[in-house]
Order: sequence, then structure tokens, then C-alpha cells
Amino acid sequence: MSPHATAVPAAPRTRPRRTTRPGGRVLAAVTALVTGVLAAGCGVRLETPPPTEPSPDAVEALRAGAVDDALAVADLVADVTPGVTDPATLAALEEAAAFAEQHADALGGVYDSGLDDLDLPAGDPTSTAPADDTDEPADDAAGTEEDRAEEDGTADGPGDGAATTDDVVVALVEAAQRTGASADAATDAGLARLLASVAASEHVSAQRLAALTRSAAADALVTTAPPVEEAPAGIGAADLATLVETEDAAGYAYEVRAAQSEDDARTAAVARAAEHRARGQAWALAAGTDGTAQDPRRVAYVLPDDADVAALARQVESGLAQTYASLVAAAAPTSRAEAVALLVDAWASAVAWGEAPVAFPGLPEQAAG
Repeated sequence: MSPHATAVPAAPRTRPRRTTRPGGRVLAAVTALVTGVLAAGCGVRLETPPPTEPSPDAVEALRAGAVDDALAVADLVADVTPGVTDPATLAALEEAAAFAEQHADALGGVYDSGLDDLDLPAGDPTSTAPADDTDEPADDAAGTEEDRAEEDGTADGPGDGAATTDDVVVALVEAAQRTGASADAATDAGLARLLASVAASEHVSAQRLAALTRSAAADALVTTAPPVEEAPAGIGAADLATLVETEDAAGYAYEVRAAQSEDDARTAAVARAAEHRARGQAWALAAGTDGTAQDPRRVAYVLPDDADVAALARQVESGLAQTYASLVAAAAPTSRAEAVALLVDAWASAVAWGEAPVAFPGLPEQAAG
């Protein structure tokens, strides 16, 4: 446990309320009502099977998985915060939990088919039958479950199995990895864009909390975007030209401000300029426009006069996050991995330059809403 996880008397954080995503509630209820009316009118009892729980499709499985991951983070934060005393760590935990709740809500919440709320007829085979009398009272059975929970470390309360800030970092790291992979696989473009943004947010939350608690759990995160080797499937020439010009302009902006800066800021700007110039070149090669009349790169670009290196870096990287979020939506499924990684990279860089973390990087409409 990190030094910031010392237990002190504190008011426990209220566990977040779980919102459910309505499924077939209305349709199932109407179906049951119509069936009852027909049976009464004809004087015949229809022996129809009860409605069954629908099987989730691939898109629903990806959505539900991301919701589960987000809510798991929020639950872990609720368990951990009563024992944390460091104000900065507490703030990071609360921020991660707040973002997780927003992620779950934006993704539609926990799925609920509505079938559990239907009044099934008496004698229905799916209705719950009274429990048979057993030799052991119910309290003994409950006690046995509690004993098992204590034995496997899942029981609530302090002890060797108590959650720590490291557990929160691990949950954020694993959520970011799974959600990013889901963004690549999703067949729904809008969901893919949202999942990629959530992955970027979870990635940055894991990094920030790990830095505050000196945790090595975030070391599993990939912090360098892979080099661009080919254009994602489904991306046209106009979109590729935008990527080439945007990355090249970002490199130019860093170069200009690096020349006007000193010490660490200059070093960081020079390094980031080289990365963006290289990506612009890679995108030009992928597009087949390098050195041709269609190459959109220019010698110089217009820069704001009143922005220092940090302010300009935040502006540049936040803009790139939006660009790569749009690329995720435009690219075909299973060809988005580079776009997702570049969105994460741009947003992590923006935050490193002082941008305030948000729940949905690269999605301006979420901030406006």
C-alpha cells in the first residue's frame, strides 16, 4: 500500500447510483397485456412460453464491457478514499470516479431488459418456487457465504484484502486497454469514437494517480504511439491530407516556440516537434502524396502571437485529439488501432503541458453538453 493509503476516520464516499439502460421493458409489457386480452376474449388459455432474456450482440457486448469497467473504477474509489489522507491523491481519485460515472452514463448505463419486472402468471415454470425446507436454517447458509468471503478476501471492511490506490490504478490501466481495443473492433462508428475517448481519459487518469502515489502499476500502459505505416481502411485522400497538414503544422508550432524558450521547455518542445514532423511525413507516405503536387505541407503556418510554448502546446495537442477522434469514427473496424493510440498520445501530451483533464477528450460536443 502506498504511503497515501493510511487509514483515518473519514466519512465514507457514497457509492454511485447505478443507472440502467432500458431494454425490452415496454415491448415485453405490451406483449404480455395483448396476450392476456386475447386469451380472455376467446376463452382460451394460451400456453405460450415466457419471454426470454435477449442475447446481446457484438456491439452491445463491447458497450456493456466498457460500462462494467467504468463502474468498477467508481466502486474501487468508493472503497479506497476513506483511508487516503493526501489531498492531491484524494482529488485525483474523486476525479477518476466522476469521470467513470460520466463514461457509464454516456455509454448508456447498465442494460436492463425489463423482464424481471413483468408479472408472470401463477404456476409459470419461470416463477420462483418456494424453497424446500432444509435441515440448515437460512441464517446458517448466509453465514457460510460470509465465511467464504472472508476466506477468499472478498469481504468488505479493513484487512489484508482491503482495496488500495494501486488497485484503482490497475483497474484504470486494464479499463483503458480493453476500451481502446473495443474502439478498434466496434462496428458502430459513433460508439467507436466514444470508446476511444473514454480509453484516453482512463489512460490519463491512471498516469496521474500512479504519479501521485508512486505506483508502478501504470508501467503497463503504452506511452508511445506506434509509427504510422499505412492508412486505415475507409480513409479517403481528403482526410489523409488533413492529417498530413495537421501533424506538420504541429511540428512547425513546436519548433517556433522552442526557439523562443529555454531549458526544459525548450528541450520538450524540440522533442515533440520532431515527433509531429515525423508523423506528418509518415502520413504523407501512407497517402502517397510525399513530394507530389498533392502534398499539403507548407513552409510556414500562422501561429497565435499571445500563446507561450505551454499554451500553444495545449492548443495543438487538444486539436489533434479531436482530429484523431474523428479518424477513429471514419476508419473501418479493426483498422483503428493507430488512430486510437494517437488520440491517447495527443491527449496525454496536452495534459502534460497543463491542460485540465476531462472525461471525454477529443469530443467537444460532450463538453458543450
